[in-house]
Amino acid sequence: MGKAHSNFYYRMNNNVEEIKARLNIVDVVGEYVRLTKGGANWKGLCPFHSEKSPSFMVNEEKQIFHCFGCAKGGDVFTFVQEIESMEFREVLKLLAEKAGVQLEEYKGGAQPVDNKKRILEALELATKFYETQLWKGVGKDKALSYLSQRGINDESLRNFRLGFAPAGWDNILKFLQARGFSLDEISKTGLLVQKNPDPLKANSYKLEASFYDRFRDRIMFPIQDVMGVVIGYSARVAPGQDESQAKYINTPETLVYHKSKALYGISHAKQNIKQKNYTLLVEGNLDVIASHQAGLKNTVAVSGTALTADQVTILKRYSDNIAMLFDMDSAGQQAAQKSVDLCLQQNVNVKMVMLSQGKDAAEVAAKNPEFLLSAVAKSVPAIEYFFGNALNIFDSNTAEGKRNIATAVLGHLANSQSQIERTHWIKKLAHQLDVEEKVISDVLKSLTPSSFVSNSQLRDKDSEKTDSSFQNRAEVVRDLLAGLIISDKKVWSQTLEKEGEKSWAKEDKLLRFLFEKGPKVDFSYDNLIESVADDKTKKRLADLYFAAKYRFSQDGVVEYAGEDLRQLVGVHIDQYERELHKNKLHSIMKEIKSAEERGDKEALTKLMSQFTTLSQETK
Repeated sequence: MGKAHSNFYYRMNNNVEEIKARLNIVDVVGEYVRLTKGGANWKGLCPFHSEKSPSFMVNEEKQIFHCFGCAKGGDVFTFVQEIESMEFREVLKLLAEKAGVQLEEYKGGAQPVDNKKRILEALELATKFYETQLWKGVGKDKALSYLSQRGINDESLRNFRLGFAPAGWDNILKFLQARGFSLDEISKTGLLVQKNPDPLKANSYKLEASFYDRFRDRIMFPIQDVMGVVIGYSARVAPGQDESQAKYINTPETLVYHKSKALYGISHAKQNIKQKNYTLLVEGNLDVIASHQAGLKNTVAVSGTALTADQVTILKRYSDNIAMLFDMDSAGQQAAQKSVDLCLQQNVNVKMVMLSQGKDAAEVAAKNPEFLLSAVAKSVPAIEYFFGNALNIFDSNTAEGKRNIATAVLGHLANSQSQIERTHWIKKLAHQLDVEEKVISDVLKSLTPSSFVSNSQLRDKDSEKTDSSFQNRAEVVRDLLAGLIISDKKVWSQTLEKEGEKSWAKEDKLLRFLFEKGPKVDFSYDNLIESVADDKTKKRLADLYFAAKYRFSQDGVVEYAGEDLRQLVGVHIDQYERELHKNKLHSIMKEIKSAEERGDKEALTKLMSQFTTLSQETK
């Protein structure tokens, strides 16, 4: 291993160990869960699944958690990563700030010009400026009454941090400059517009003259990331102004704001999405606020753009279910159809909410919040929704009508990765249209999914899901063995030295990966986690580690270590080899049966010889 790699893992390991040393997992978990002391553990209701009696335990001595109900467990990093649905590096930075640890990778040297921290600090100050203008400045008369008329109360306004950008060309520019931000830093926030980007044509006597405030005389909706940090804005023209041109304008792409990944309201909604196990997806910012106010706190919006694959991926962190409540006009319904296809391609269960009155969620929530709640509760699966619409539009008794109905439904069904759903709708359409199932099936095969996600990606995802869901006995033992090996430096190193060249250690992908990685990461679990880029792999390794290293009980935690751990590894190696032996015998038996059915005597003779030899081997 090169010196640079060694130093990198050493620094990362120092970071992780120092953070763990400074933080008490009881305090961190306590920010999310109400914990009470019970014996050797702290107890509480699990934040990862619904329960009435506490099965969630935190052990202060070992600095780990475990739920007896859903089997989730791990250390403080695992907990925050799971509950916040964040990537490991995001968790590392978050906990480093909480612990007061300066990450090694950021120490020393000049700060980069594009400093995200400074951009976020400027945006936070700008948000406070806009809030003050709404409550105490010119926005008090211009915007508060309008928002009140739209049914938004003061608590919601403060909760979502709405503000007002006064008229004028340099309000926010002067405000931030007076607080120490350079013109270059402010320009990188997206708050400014440059009159003439050509430096040769800009005013030479005053650079500020070529910049002006992007948001003027507008109601400001701060867009926050999953942690509640302001990254950009959506701004509505002030009441009474010309709404025919740019009713809403948004922050452009910046170092911190990427519209394809931004979801309005996600920081407020994420925990409720987990609890309710579905996201209510609406179109506009006011729809989100009004829905939260009505009790639907699992609501988010796409914030001025069409739903993207990145946004669906983010929402899938919290739930695989989405209910869409888009505007009932033609543009809203067209957007809904495209969004449904995207969700179906990513294996998301999607439903549609129908409003028989009102044009959008905000309007209905203001007039009749109970009706909105009822409409959401009555949401129907998307394919069923499109099927009902098609039946209302086209005549199912004519050949043309049947073709149109089938096309309307199958065009969306082609994006579904569920064979069960496909079979269900083939049968239902065949029955409703009075045609053979094969005809419907052939039409479906001729259709191609929308080009949001490639078929190969979907097949990969499906295969991963199948592989992890249907493990045979050998794989179960293998997982336990892998977890035990990486739970101790000496055991990991000694097992590699003693067993690394054996076939069972080389033929399995997971074990081969661990034995190849071991020397590179100094046989350190923390270094191993940091060295892996993919967060799904990180989570799998963490699950293996904590499931093998610790055994929770109501009275405390048992940790395997020393000679007990080495003996346990030996037992699992023997057991794993026995299971592999059984699998080989089973595989040969299947081949023998196939050879018998084919009448292949030559192959049968060879296979019987292999079976006899293998059966005589002791495992």
